[in-house]
Amino acid sequence: MIETPSKLIVHPTDRTTEGLDAFAHALRLAIATKSELHVLHIESAEQSDDWDPFLEVRDMLVKWRMIESGASQAAVADRLGLKVVKAAVKSDDLAHGIAAYVETNNCDLMVMMTHSRPVLQYWLEGSIAETSARETHVPALFLREGQKGFVNRETGALSLNVVLMPVEASLSPLAAFRRISDLAHTLDPAAEILLLHVDEDLPLFDGLLPHIELRQGPLVETILSYSEEINANLIAIPTPGGLSNDLRSSTAERVMHAASCPVLAIPAR
Repeated sequence: MIETPSKLIVHPTDRTTEGLDAFAHALRLAIATKSELHVLHIESAEQSDDWDPFLEVRDMLVKWRMIESGASQAAVADRLGLKVVKAAVKSDDLAHGIAAYVETNNCDLMVMMTHSRPVLQYWLEGSIAETSARETHVPALFLREGQKGFVNRETGALSLNVVLMPVEASLSPLAAFRRISDLAHTLDPAAEILLLHVDEDLPLFDGLLPHIELRQGPLVETILSYSEEINANLIAIPTPGGLSNDLRSSTAERVMHAASCPVLAIPAR
């Protein structure tokens, strides 16, 4: 029996239309894993938090034909096992505020959208989503702005057929492999988890995992090329803890900026 991998999912949002695909992923994952969904509004001190995330959740669930129009929050919880929690971050340092909320509430998964921006602006200012993820030790699913991902936000349909997990010789992937396998097979029992090692030789833990594809070439470019070759719907990358403190050297973040599918960073420990 598959152990449900997530019990509390946090979705930081600025409530813009550009973030609806990430919102749809957070909601669909919460339903599939019977998790609480904490919708975390990112706002300035001048903004009001007079909003009800359940109304937005209900509108999307009605569109997905999972509930009837006007269903109460209690009815949604009874039918789908879904509890929606409203929260907000008002802080001069939004990334730190998100990370503090995630750690305080023992979050199991973050689902976040990263905004597209000019390269120079990105390096100077960084990304709130990625910075907050680096301050935690929680798996984080990233969708870039405009990226559709593996959840159809109009219908709620899932298309998680193939997951690519790159592995490195210096980092045991066993815990991350179990976690992504549980999640992928909860969403689609027939989902394939394909492993890739970029080097001249297979790592020592080769026999502890299913077949590992061996390729040579530049690390990030080879991961991206193989992802396109197998039509991956998700790239899951084990990380030493949270994301790397050095933005420019983190494999997960470099892949995330160029991949055609979402990227899930999974702390290996």
